[in-house]
Amino acid sequence: MVNRIRFVVTGRVQRGGFRVQVAQIASQIGVKGVVRNLKDGSVEIFCEGDDKTLEEFKKMIDIKSPPEDLFGMNVESIVSYTEDDENYVNPPEKFEYFHIDYLDEDLLKASVERAEIGILVFKGMHKDLKKGQNELKEGQKDVIKGQKDVREEQKSMHHDMNLSFDRLDEKYGEFAKKMDSMDKSIKEMKDLFAKLVNHIVKE
Repeated sequence: MVNRIRFVVTGRVQRGGFRVQVAQIASQIGVKGVVRNLKDGSVEIFCEGDDKTLEEFKKMIDIKSPPEDLFGMNVESIVSYTEDDENYVNPPEKFEYFHIDYLDEDLLKASVERAEIGILVFKGMHKDLKKGQNELKEGQKDVIKGQKDVREEQKSMHHDMNLSFDRLDEKYGEFAKKMDSMDKSIKEMKDLFAKLVNHIVKE
């Protein structure tokens, strides 16, 4: 069933591209209607669609920005009025498509719309740039950590190699001593054997 609802949105919703964002969302999900600024700083939206689509539309336009983002749009409340409500006033004559009603801004319509789109594009670029900077910093940290790990591994390998060479020198020294001792023993045995032979020959 197709219904028509008037939303009144309060918060930081003017001069920040909110109407353009609403129009984009409406076009994306097939909602027809109009969005316009009100003199009290709020924004009103007349929309037409089935219950499920209008509920989804309401959730999607409930846009929040971080507190530190002073120029970002931030919805505080969305009040709904159905066609049988006394506050359902000044609806558009037709719901053929969704558009922005600039009211007394007609002479500046094109420039205002371009300015609002520019704000959205700039904000998106700023977010992407900030995200990229943070990722670059994290990447640099990983590189520095990797370099430190490589240095520590090199130091460990160098230390292990030194220990291996020291142990090899130590074992070689022990082997050389044993060889010297064996040479002396063989020489002594040869001398004793020669004396023994001389002794036998004399007898």
